[in-house]
Amino acid sequence: MEKKRRIKTKNILRFAIWILILSFVVICVCYLSWAALFRPVPGNQPELSVKEKKYFNEMEGKEGWEYVRRNVYNIDKSGESLHQRLVNLNKNYAYMLCVEIEDSVTFYSLPSKTEDTIALHLYNHVIGMTPKLKKIVILFEYEEWLNERSSLGHSRKSEYAVRGKKLVKLKHDTE
Repeated sequence: MEKKRRIKTKNILRFAIWILILSFVVICVCYLSWAALFRPVPGNQPELSVKEKKYFNEMEGKEGWEYVRRNVYNIDKSGESLHQRLVNLNKNYAYMLCVEIEDSVTFYSLPSKTEDTIALHLYNHVIGMTPKLKKIVILFEYEEWLNERSSLGHSRKSEYAVRGKKLVKLKHDTE
């Protein structure tokens, strides 16, 4: 009788262990698949137009301007990013231009109206006046290396809203 109880107890423990293992596996699979939904997609940006490529090459040719890139993202009515996997140019979107500056002299000697000039040129000649474009963001970044393990980032950011066929400057931060 006692032997049968031990066998029953062992079988119940085995069954409980298998249930725990299977539930752990199911939870891991669900978590990983859920996390994959929010991972950025490598090809989610529209391809650069010919005008954009030409303009970005001109900008990278300037002394001290290291790397120029753009990011397009969908926004809601308040202008905040929707954090979607794919960019839909048939919905309201923002255009962000980011320029990495290689040295502090170039960064601190940028004229105060540089962002305004770039935004107007992008809107009028490079991007075009598309009806779904609602915001343009211009960002200058400079990273100062203090030593091999630490750095200090500096940035200048300007945001412009598209209202009708005009650009209106929203905000200007110097950090």
